[in-house]
Order: sequence, then structure tokens, then C-alpha cells
Amino acid sequence: MQKQAAVYGLLYGVVILIIGIIALYWIASTRAMPVIIASPVLLSFAIPVGLAIFFTLKLRNYAGGYWSMREAASGIFIMFLTAYFIYSLGNYVYAHKVDKGITERVQLNIVKVTTDFASKQNVPTEELDEKIDQIKESIEAGKNPTVGHIIQGIFFSIIIIFVAALIFAAIFKKEPPVFAKSVSE
Repeated sequence: MQKQAAVYGLLYGVVILIIGIIALYWIASTRAMPVIIASPVLLSFAIPVGLAIFFTLKLRNYAGGYWSMREAASGIFIMFLTAYFIYSLGNYVYAHKVDKGITERVQLNIVKVTTDFASKQNVPTEELDEKIDQIKESIEAGKNPTVGHIIQGIFFSIIIIFVAALIFAAIFKKEPPVFAKSVSE
């Protein structure tokens, strides 16, 4: 089952990578604040969770329709971990080798759309300038992560993946039915 979990993780990782790349271009080109707000919820949470449920159910069917908590947790963890590495590696390669400016275009567009939206809402300029400075500082801080930050991020992600796998395993475990013999006398 672990091999099939890795295969499903590979597929899952590729699909969420494609969705992530599409989301980058969508956010980089939008002028609408609702898109800026809704796209992370939809594209970074709702669709990936729906896909995780789909692949988890496929994995359970591959296991014969029944699996214990331990089998479910290990299979789902392998699937999620594989998907995470495929997504992270693909995202890194795309952002640093294929389209080097996409991340900056996304960040600049978020600042622009947020600024336009805030000015339409009559937000005081001092408050607006302060928020823009905070956004720009966070952008600069994320440009050159240290090796320690990268390793810390990977370990934190693995812990989150493990917890998510346990939650999914608890939800989707399905023990085989236990049939009691009826004795009729």
C-alpha cells in the first residue's frame, strides 16, 4: 500500500502544483480585491482538501475498502509527504528557474490591489502607508531565507503533515465488520 500511496501522492502533488501555478498568474493579473481574498481560501485550502479526500478514498479502496487506523495513518502520511515534496520542489523550480519574476509580480499586485481598495474605502493615508510598509517588510524578509529557516520550515511542515494524516486517518479509517455467530437452539 505504501507504494500506491506514493503514486497517489505524486499525482496529488502534481495537481496541486498546477493549481498553484495557475493561482499565481491569476493573483498577479487580477484587479479585484475579492479575488485576492478568496483565491487563497479556494485554491490553497478548499480544492487541495477536496483532492486529499478523493485520493484518500482511492487509497482506501486500493487497500480493499477496509484499513485500520495505523494502516490509514501510514498510507495517508506517505501520500501527503510525497505530495508536499513534489509541490515544494516544483514550486521552487518554477519560481526560480522558469518564471523568476512571478513571485514579485504577485506580491506587487497584492500591494497595488490592497492600496486601491483601501483608498476607495477612505482609509487614512498614514494607516495605509503603515500597512504597505509592513507588507513590503514581510516581502523582503521572505526573499533571502537562511538555511536554518528552511530546515525549520521543512520540519514544521512534516509535523503538520503528520497531524493532518492522523486526522484524515481517524476520519477515513474503516475496520472490517465483525460478524457475531448467532446460536439458535
